Amino acid sequence: MKNIFSTKIAQLALILVVGLVLGWGFRAMTSADTDAHTHEEGEGLPSIWTCSMHPQIRLPEAGDCPICGMDLIPADQESAGSSNPQALQMTEEAMALAQVQTLVVGGGQTKKELLLSGKLQADERENASLTAKFPGRIEKLFITFTGEQVKAGQRIATVYSPEMLTAQKELLEAAKTKASFPQLYQASKDKLSFWKLSAAQIAEIERSGQVKERVDIFADQSGVVLQKNVSVGDYVTMGSVLFTVTNLNSLWLLLDIYETDLPFVALGDDIQFTVAGRPGETLNAKVTFVDPLINANTRAASVRAEIRNVGNALKPEMFVTARIQTKNKASSAEVTVPRTAVLWSGKRSIVYVKVPNAALPEFILREVTLGNRMGENYQITAGLQAGEEIVSYGAFALDASAQLSGKPSLLNRGTQQHAAGGGFSRF
Repeated sequence: MKNIFSTKIAQLALILVVGLVLGWGFRAMTSADTDAHTHEEGEGLPSIWTCSMHPQIRLPEAGDCPICGMDLIPADQESAGSSNPQALQMTEEAMALAQVQTLVVGGGQTKKELLLSGKLQADERENASLTAKFPGRIEKLFITFTGEQVKAGQRIATVYSPEMLTAQKELLEAAKTKASFPQLYQASKDKLSFWKLSAAQIAEIERSGQVKERVDIFADQSGVVLQKNVSVGDYVTMGSVLFTVTNLNSLWLLLDIYETDLPFVALGDDIQFTVAGRPGETLNAKVTFVDPLINANTRAASVRAEIRNVGNALKPEMFVTARIQTKNKASSAEVTVPRTAVLWSGKRSIVYVKVPNAALPEFILREVTLGNRMGENYQITAGLQAGEEIVSYGAFALDASAQLSGKPSLLNRGTQQHAAGGGFSRF
């Protein structure tokens, strides 16, 4: 009986051990199959998903970008197919959302319209001074205010001159002996002629035989009085300026131009200008002179044109607004780009160049040297070549993405590779 009981216990223990062994083996096999199946099903699935527009977004599963709503892409897809780790990739959808636009740059002749302001002035070459031809005291003035019109030959003043009295007496005495002393007679006449007495005045003195205490002065220039320098009773010497006059039939158009625009202006350029006093009328002129000196206060030079003032309709000191159409022949090493394509910080200027023949749109930062500004364009003197494709609009969005991705950007100096494949350069 005891042997039978021991035998049953041994059998039960054996069965239990075998069951445990079989159960453990079955569980191990099931776990291995499950792991293998799970690995096969999940093989190739990314663990991180990001947004092509907002690379700072890092999510563990696919979905929509919480910022812009675009479909997330695998993080490793950002650099898939890129031959340059410094390049910034964007999908066509991301470019459309960021409104990124590109264009192929080129060089050649560029045009620019300069909008300038200035004023009209009297032609300096038409200015003249009406002077006293002999010393004396002003007894009467026939020109009494500035702006008065004067004609050549017009009487402008009457002068009492002791020196003139003496010269007249010498003429009368010499006239009595002119047959015996003709040279003395001629010298006395010449003296009065040098004092600008006319031949008729001299002949009248000889005919009357009497000296004139008061002698008239006549204008030898026509024009408008700009300045009146004497009054009745003033004593003047020979050569004293009585009046300053100018001829307003010709005027100067003077325009202020900043030094940065000077390279675009040349002699002969066409000018179209308007005057507030003649609304709705556009007048034309040509550049005849560019001031070689810069005004230290305004940092501008003066561009001059000559205009005919028909009927004196235009007045000196009138304000004008003018346009000059200029041309600038760029050198073979220069290209022009839109102003919106350039990002700059201090002395550093950059553009984004599209990498050619890339599977996905790729852009890389390029440092450039700016030349002159031509309206809404900049000349690029170094850093770009004609035929390269750049970002003309949306460069700021690209630069922001580059900063967030840790790639070279306007504020993040690093190592860049030229889009043309020309090696690395550090900036």
